[in-house]
Amino acid sequence: MNENGDQELDLAQLMAQIREDAEKRKSNSLIDASAILNKLLKSEERFATSVFSSAASLSAGSFPALTLEPEFEARDHYRLEDLLVFSDEAFVRNAYRAILKREPDDSGFSKYLENLRDGRLSKVDILSSLRFSPEGQLRDVKVNGLNRSLVSRKISNVPVLGYLIELLVGIVRLPALITDQRRLEAHLTARDERLAEQINVREADFSGRLDEASANLESAANLSEQLVKAVADLSESHKKVADLHYQQLKALIREQHEINEDRNRLKADISAELAAVQDQFKRQATTQESQAAELHQFRKNMETRLQETRMELVLQERRLSLLLEEARKRLPQPFEPDQMQILTTEKDHLLDSLYCSLEDQFRGTREDIKAKATSYLPMLADANITTDIVDIGCGRGEWLEVLREARLAARGIDTSPVMIEECTRRGLQASVGEAITYLRAQADNSLRAITAFHFVEHLPLETLVGFLDEVVRTLKAGGLVLLETPNPENILVGACNFYLDPTHRNPIPSQTMQFLLESRGLCRVEVLKSYPMSSAILKGDDEVAKFINHYFFGPLDYGIVARKV
Repeated sequence: MNENGDQELDLAQLMAQIREDAEKRKSNSLIDASAILNKLLKSEERFATSVFSSAASLSAGSFPALTLEPEFEARDHYRLEDLLVFSDEAFVRNAYRAILKREPDDSGFSKYLENLRDGRLSKVDILSSLRFSPEGQLRDVKVNGLNRSLVSRKISNVPVLGYLIELLVGIVRLPALITDQRRLEAHLTARDERLAEQINVREADFSGRLDEASANLESAANLSEQLVKAVADLSESHKKVADLHYQQLKALIREQHEINEDRNRLKADISAELAAVQDQFKRQATTQESQAAELHQFRKNMETRLQETRMELVLQERRLSLLLEEARKRLPQPFEPDQMQILTTEKDHLLDSLYCSLEDQFRGTREDIKAKATSYLPMLADANITTDIVDIGCGRGEWLEVLREARLAARGIDTSPVMIEECTRRGLQASVGEAITYLRAQADNSLRAITAFHFVEHLPLETLVGFLDEVVRTLKAGGLVLLETPNPENILVGACNFYLDPTHRNPIPSQTMQFLLESRGLCRVEVLKSYPMSSAILKGDDEVAKFINHYFFGPLDYGIVARKV
């Protein structure tokens, strides 16, 4: 704390010293460079103004404008002769202004001007093209005589007949053409006279301006000599100012260098201390995050263990109550076979909690299982099955939950009270029961679909066949059975992963499962390979890559669907 206070005090003193030195330099300045420059520039301002005014006079004034075409007057109604008086570019531009009431676009202007100059189009053709275009029809500008001229133009374009008609009209109009020719000659003569008059006026005006420019050049020469002298004086003054500025700048750079050194040293000290504080904060934040994550995981594990312990206590209390009840009934007489069966059945459930923990460890999370099971929903939809669905060995109820989210009516059975308790807690319809016993209690042709995920691999062959027989009996016509079991075609599954569950009996290849289903009377059997372990490890299409990718990285499970006729 004291060290930081000393640094702040040193910085304040340093800034005060800089301000004091700056004031001293300002008060001890031998020459005010800005004042000198201002004085010199004002002294030469007169010369620059004089030179520029003389040069400007050479380009002052304007010649009278010369136009060879009549002025265009925009109206809503024209005579054909009003537009034909224009020529070349003026004609095309004024045609756009008159008929379309806008300036011509570049492409249209170039096209019409080129066709007019080449003789491919006449003025009447261009006026007709613009007037009868969609835009021209929208503007609807009246041009008297255009339709008559257009009809004459079309008649003259008729082969042979048009030529004869045009020749006849030319002979008839020959006197008028001679009169027009004379008018044209008079017009051209008048225009040439106007051009000559304009050229003479401009030549006279240019001669006067040239004489004035010569006089201005002599004045400019005198001004140039004065300017050279002024520049020499200005250079000498600049040299003196530059020397003074050099001395001041040298002292200022030295002082600035010292200030920078002090500032960099202070900055380095502050940065080092700030970095140390930030590192300490980061270490503390990392430690706190790690502790929070560990605490959260510990809490989650404790909650899971607590839930399992509560369920186990409930089951143990139930078993103990049954044992005491049966003992109280029979003491001092020995137990009857039915009572021994009850005690034996409860003994079979002693490892239910252990099996639940085993599934949690190796089967996967609830979300993963639900995501995989969702792929089977289209089969139920294709068969139009929405009710009377039974899930054998429903376990924790992932498939039942998927069916409920799809608004399909289903119920499940499982031999584990712990599993059923989990399903009940989630609001799923499930009950404790043994598969074959439950199916035997159902009426013939009463179910639309029977599903069993990772169930058949727990059964011996005789029990599996009996299970399939009950499936066939209870399914309605058109109903289906959906089974999923580990895929032994994947060598890693068949040799290792299958035996992670010690209650598994033996893997069942898809060919064997298909044979058993067809042998019990089911048809349209379809094998579905799903859930690959990973993408193919080996790249390429050769046989070795295909073999390894299929047998080592193929699907972990397969589903099989069969239907009742």
